[in-house]
Amino acid sequence: MRQSRRVILATALGAAVIATGLILAAQLNSKYGILSMAAQFQSFKVTVNNESDFDLSILETGVVTNAAAGASTDELGKTLSSGKTIKIRPRLSLSGEGGIYLKYTDPRAPEVAQTVGICSYTESLSGYSKVTITNNKVTVKENCS
Repeated sequence: MRQSRRVILATALGAAVIATGLILAAQLNSKYGILSMAAQFQSFKVTVNNESDFDLSILETGVVTNAAAGASTDELGKTLSSGKTIKIRPRLSLSGEGGIYLKYTDPRAPEVAQTVGICSYTESLSGYSKVTITNNKVTVKENCS
């Protein structure tokens, strides 16, 4: 009798551990999961996905503020090949509030740098943005604080 209780208890405990793992895995993949919440409070990171047919030159990231003294930039000078993704943790500083931008060039118009707002409002340079660049448009998903 005692042996059967141990088997039942061990089985119930194993099932609880598996259920907890499945719940956590589902949260990690959801929009409001644990990783998403934790990433919001880490230093700012931007992921750029080049889905265009061209190699892009990622020039810089920067901060735009109302006060000129509060702006900062991080020059990157990196090439992002077609079909590739890059993760950037820009070295920026912010005093007060502002927005973050990404500047890149497209070989179809190399003399014109494209500027994309990747975080429309931040006070602490934390969170993340995901930028997808295609031949026709740029999509930005942000979670900044």
